[in-house]
Amino acid sequence: MKEIDRDIKASLTDMINKRERALKAGEATKDDLLDILLESNHKEMEEHGNNKDVGMSLDDVIEECKLFYFAGQETTSVLLVWTMVLLSRYPDWQAHAREEVLRVFGNNKPDFDGLSHLKIVSIVFYSSYLTVYAVILTIDITFFETGHYDFV
Repeated sequence: MKEIDRDIKASLTDMINKRERALKAGEATKDDLLDILLESNHKEMEEHGNNKDVGMSLDDVIEECKLFYFAGQETTSVLLVWTMVLLSRYPDWQAHAREEVLRVFGNNKPDFDGLSHLKIVSIVFYSSYLTVYAVILTIDITFFETGHYDFV
């Protein structure tokens, strides 16, 4: 486990250092969260006279990267599981989605261009997304109002 943590930290350190060099050279792109985080941190440090006690340290940035990665993994897995639950409850939608995937891709490996042609699958995912968060909101409101979860 420690070896994996070391590898992740080394990989992120290398990526962050490359991005910081690009930022200092005026080549920052703001294409992703890491660029935005580093630019914001860089501006804050400049505003305080490049004081190293202000802003995020390298370790702080690494921890933020790990947090966003794992939070994204968790969110994606919850959505996929919930989608599978809904599809199992509605086999007609499952059949329509399967037919659409087979019609668009056949026996070929799915590719990015083909994904935009999956209208039924998109509806299924959007519906799943909306229902999973509606359920969570309902549970939270119930807890707030009663002080306990009641799953009857």
